[in-house]
Amino acid sequence: MRKGLNLSKIAGAVAATVLMAGISGTAVAAPTHDKNVIGYITQWEAWKGPNEGFTAKGEANHLNVNMDIYSILNFSFFGVAKDGSLHSGDLRNKNIYQPNAVQEPGPLLHPDIYSSWDLHILWGELEYVHQFPTNEPWNQEQYLKVKEQGFVPHGNGWLHEPTGITGQFPIPLKKAGGAPGLIDLAHSKGVKVMASLGGWSMSKHFPEMAADPVKKARFMADLDKLMALGFDGIDIDWEYPGTGGMNFKGNPEDYANFEQLMEDIRKKIGPNKLLTAAFSASTAKLEGFNWSRLSTSMDYFNMMTYDLNGGWSNVAGHNAPLYPYPEEEYAGLNLDHLRNWMAAKGIPSNKINFGAAFYGRGVQTTEAQAYVGAPTDKRTVNFSVDGPTESAVDLDNWKVFEGQPNYNYIVKTPGWEHKWDANAEVPYAVKGKYFLSYDDVPSIEKKAQYIVDNNLGGVIVWQVHGDIKCEGSIVSRGRMLKECTKLSSPLAEAIDRVFTTGGGTAPNHAPVLTVPAAQSAQPGQAISFTVSATDADAGDKLSFSVTNATVVDNGDGSATVTYKAPNTTTSLKEVVTITVTDGSKSVTKDVVVNVDVAGTGETTWDAGKVYVGGDIVVYNGVKYKAKWWTKGDKPGQSDVWQKI
Repeated sequence: MRKGLNLSKIAGAVAATVLMAGISGTAVAAPTHDKNVIGYITQWEAWKGPNEGFTAKGEANHLNVNMDIYSILNFSFFGVAKDGSLHSGDLRNKNIYQPNAVQEPGPLLHPDIYSSWDLHILWGELEYVHQFPTNEPWNQEQYLKVKEQGFVPHGNGWLHEPTGITGQFPIPLKKAGGAPGLIDLAHSKGVKVMASLGGWSMSKHFPEMAADPVKKARFMADLDKLMALGFDGIDIDWEYPGTGGMNFKGNPEDYANFEQLMEDIRKKIGPNKLLTAAFSASTAKLEGFNWSRLSTSMDYFNMMTYDLNGGWSNVAGHNAPLYPYPEEEYAGLNLDHLRNWMAAKGIPSNKINFGAAFYGRGVQTTEAQAYVGAPTDKRTVNFSVDGPTESAVDLDNWKVFEGQPNYNYIVKTPGWEHKWDANAEVPYAVKGKYFLSYDDVPSIEKKAQYIVDNNLGGVIVWQVHGDIKCEGSIVSRGRMLKECTKLSSPLAEAIDRVFTTGGGTAPNHAPVLTVPAAQSAQPGQAISFTVSATDADAGDKLSFSVTNATVVDNGDGSATVTYKAPNTTTSLKEVVTITVTDGSKSVTKDVVVNVDVAGTGETTWDAGKVYVGGDIVVYNGVKYKAKWWTKGDKPGQSDVWQKI
């Protein structure tokens, strides 16, 4: 179910020109590519203001999202309560990290319009009615407004009959002629809006809900309310099935329960709505899924290829590396490794969306001058979400973000030396002992090009307000909403530019790598062999890398690999892994090296046997070589024996 170039989206963009011309004056054509650009829009970011890099508090709302770039927006998050029901993210139990803490049930949308952005974002500019109007001539206009929008009395508050949403006074009426809500605005642009459920701090009750028919029934009933609100689908952010998350442990049954939950949701919402989920980028957390089964019920797999290093890491590493790099703490935590793993699993590439981080992660190191791979300096930090945690997070420079600054804040913060990691293909910055990993326009372009080259579905953005910059003026849209008259989104625009033009190049072809058959070596021996590669794309520069050996590029499309066998007393098989990349696509192959002890002619030392120069023996687990003729001279106690 690919989203992108379609008549409804183009027609929506034309209609939006009329609807929004009063504020923006111009309109941008809808995307002409067929890639997904999925942006998470949170209900809490709008509380942030100038201290966090925004022009005004309330700027980070749906009115300041370039909907000519995004194809899907995920409203984040609704949480899962202990009884399986859904609740507003604003009602999250802030002590959920504590042992035995649970999430109590609550309203689906926060009923207080003064302390929550739920209704302002979803329903737009509001006017407030503080009591139910009576059907009297002097009050009839207001009475008709309330009635037409579907509000009726409910206890000491109101019930919105079309959706089943309840709340307290005042009644939040959509203002006639006011700024539209997220769903109405998105639909006018041909953009779909999904409800995202869960997230890092609201996934605790997913496992028990998915395993309990009664709790699952409550969950499903609340899905009906979400769909009645106008959402185009459901996005599940269960972090994480099988392995657990904040204050809960996973179990093996989670995987099958997750798969069943997807099928149940699909049956509930029907075949024409979207169903997606966010997944970890760690392949260890993905092995338990039946991907063929998931592919049948789901539209997209949203892979969170960010948060791969941070304050929890023992060395300073990259938040969202595209490729591996020598200093990485754990192998395999990069986008390229994940793509190859998913391809080997036979997962359809057009269902895979990879993550783009519109934020960075800062840590402090033990070094006077930070660098990639520097040891991190941990201490106990009391996070607002995770509680007391051992972390190396940099709070000296990024306190208001708890170490995770938005891109739009990073770019205007002075005093940092910005560098580029040619291996990982991402930038980073250092300032004394502090290290910051983030993405910028060039790295986002490289990731977008990688998605094009590998025929992937598209990209997910966490989160859409991380890169916005108001270059015009701010207009108030009611009490809470602020709208910018001229908005810049450099990272989102970079994604759109590459997806639209394909990077300005023809599709990239992977190199072809040729390696020799299995090799043989004696213990302690160094051997060399040649590998070669070709590329159908003229002009692509090829580079070689290896593990468990060294490599020298010969400059003619070949390279010499040198392997040094260990001084082992038992025969073994070693594997040398060779990778060639053209800067966009990489190919990896293995060469087996048989380290043959028997081939050296060595034996266990025998006091009654004659040995001559060059003979090798093993005595007390140590290898020795004879220098000359000898008999009865004990190795390690005679000069005739040279220890190897």
